[in-house]
Amino acid sequence: MNDIASELGVSSSNVALAWILRKGFIIPIIGARKVEQLQDNLVCVRTELSDVHLKRLDDNSSIQLGFPHDFIASNAVQKIVYGAFKEKIII
Repeated sequence: MNDIASELGVSSSNVALAWILRKGFIIPIIGARKVEQLQDNLVCVRTELSDVHLKRLDDNSSIQLGFPHDFIASNAVQKIVYGAFKEKIII
């Protein structure tokens, strides 16, 4: 994050907030206590992250979910839970 912030000439918090905004389904919560912090954080709406930046951030922050996620997401468990109707379920 710091490397990308240096490349773009913005703070790390700008990169973090811009990245969260680009996710599309998450709204960042700005925890500024001073006007200067708020002003700095609001720069995130003008911070342009390239696809390369987004990939670097995603790759460097990814984690393995492990058990129980991997077990539940396995094909064998999915077949037991949904059977042959996985794509046909209508709610």
